[in-house]
Amino acid sequence: MRARTLIFALPFLFAASEAAAQNGSTAGTLELYPTFHAVGARLNYSGDANANATAHLEWRRTGDASWTRGIDMTRISGARWAGSVFWLTPDSPYDVRAVIDDPDGAATGTGATRTRKDASPTPSGSTWWVATNGNDSNNGSSGSPYATIQAAANRAQPGDGVRVRAGIYYQLVDSPRSGTAAANIYLTADGAGVVLDGSDPAYLNRSDWQSDGGGVFSVPYSGATRIVAADSTQRLYRHASLSGLQTNAGGVNQGWVISGGRLYVKLEDGSSPNGHTMHVGRHNVGVYIDDSYWQVRGFEIRCFGTTSNGAAIQLLGASNRTIANNYVHTIGGRMVFLRAGARDDVLERNYLRDMRIYTWPWDATKGHEEEIQGISHRGGRGVVMRYNTFRGLFDGVDIAGGETDENVGADSDVYSNVITQTRDDAIEPETISGINTRIWGNTVNDVYSGISIAPSLQGPQYVMYNTFTNFSVRGYKCSISSVGHVYVMHNTFASSLTNTASVWPSGPYSNVHFMNNILVGNGSACVTDDTGESQTGNTFNGDLIHSNYAALFRWKGNNYSTIAALRSATGFEINGRSGDPMFTSLASGDVRLRAGSPGIDGGIRIFGVNDSYGGAAPDMGALETSGGPDITPPAAVTDLR
Repeated sequence: MRARTLIFALPFLFAASEAAAQNGSTAGTLELYPTFHAVGARLNYSGDANANATAHLEWRRTGDASWTRGIDMTRISGARWAGSVFWLTPDSPYDVRAVIDDPDGAATGTGATRTRKDASPTPSGSTWWVATNGNDSNNGSSGSPYATIQAAANRAQPGDGVRVRAGIYYQLVDSPRSGTAAANIYLTADGAGVVLDGSDPAYLNRSDWQSDGGGVFSVPYSGATRIVAADSTQRLYRHASLSGLQTNAGGVNQGWVISGGRLYVKLEDGSSPNGHTMHVGRHNVGVYIDDSYWQVRGFEIRCFGTTSNGAAIQLLGASNRTIANNYVHTIGGRMVFLRAGARDDVLERNYLRDMRIYTWPWDATKGHEEEIQGISHRGGRGVVMRYNTFRGLFDGVDIAGGETDENVGADSDVYSNVITQTRDDAIEPETISGINTRIWGNTVNDVYSGISIAPSLQGPQYVMYNTFTNFSVRGYKCSISSVGHVYVMHNTFASSLTNTASVWPSGPYSNVHFMNNILVGNGSACVTDDTGESQTGNTFNGDLIHSNYAALFRWKGNNYSTIAALRSATGFEINGRSGDPMFTSLASGDVRLRAGSPGIDGGIRIFGVNDSYGGAAPDMGALETSGGPDITPPAAVTDLR
């Protein structure tokens, strides 16, 4: 009888063993993708059929004995875990391991990588000179320069530099070949005053502008353009019709239109263009680089754009380009446009500016040719956008276009930028999977909306240690059925303008996690979530919330006037606080916390994020009163022209 019982029990034992094996986790390949201060990790796994595992990262500098606990990882599609290691030192070796914590059987994947180093800004080879008094029949030496940048670029080999002397160049340039990792090709302005201008010289100083009444003037025109400006900085608004120009349609009392074979313009003061330098764009792209290992440094670039893909600088289908220290303005398209296949590029210390878009009504610019971005990233992994200054544009940084490719914008960093006076969003990483897309340490002030992630398709996306101040509508927007996991940690959202909310969704969203932020409402709840907006997986904990409105926090259409009521009804902010953050000067964008602020030592511990802090606990918000993130990034460009 016992034998019979054993015979029948064996299949059940085997089945139980097999089920345990399926529920346990097995680590596969750990893929690491480094930038300068971070490493993106993706770990393949098998098993965990009951989906009860979690995972986290650990890291150490290669050669060190001990490991540092990193951030919790996020489960993504394709049986993978993903997450990032932060605050690393450039050009340094690191070991990284992903630890799957599974009660049915844990596993670990380990790998090694090296963070990126800055490309050398100095050529090692020949120098090819360009000057306005040069000639393309010359030999390109300092004493016998070329006239066109393209002629010099055509001669440049890996390690060579093209050096352009002061002057205005009504030209464009297209890269003819790639450099190498050890020997970039350099396109460099030789000091200040080197201007690359996309205007048609035939229209600069015409004296035959015909008065058509009402401050409208015209000349014959048979071309195509997206940019018309007076005196290089007075951008004119493109009206839909001549009657719209005449009647100040959209609330814009100046502008231009092409109609009946003529170019019509109206200047802001109603004066004749005959007394102004008129810039009419004739070239679509100023600097077009579809080769790897190029650097572009020190130029003023203006007045390019004739089609919807116009740009001052366009990067396509290659990698490891450095775009640095350029002043870009008045463009009929994107300032810097990274297109399909662009990857591992660095955009730093550029000043990206428009003098008019911010002054025009939102309704006149949204969905219009003036809906222009400072940096538009439609490329791939590893792009770094840092230390840039954006001012007066429609959007600052735009990362999009990843509906069918999970690597668009992935493993990319946006940090230590200064963004002001955007007519719409300062930062918008949306319609991307967002796998290890990282946004930290940016200063955003005086904008329509701080950051919009509508939608995120997968995640994890990280938004950390940013200040979003003096927005006119909202600090954070989520919408369009966003489902990707977004971690919003240690940010300060506050505005001195009334009827503003730190978090103000405009449609359905899920899986947004707010931790250790300062969220302030002015004439509104600090979070304004209406019925039908929040779906599943959204969380708030460790935040400092404050409002001068009757409702402190609005969730799913319900108003909560105290943090206790919010906790009781939703389970949010178990470790949160409420009260006046006591900023130094919100009106001027100074959101340092004064002594006695409830935000001091009020945050929760987040491994891999706030590992270095002063006091008893991390401070809430973006600015630690002592200590801070494990790196202190260099100051962003602030010398606004």
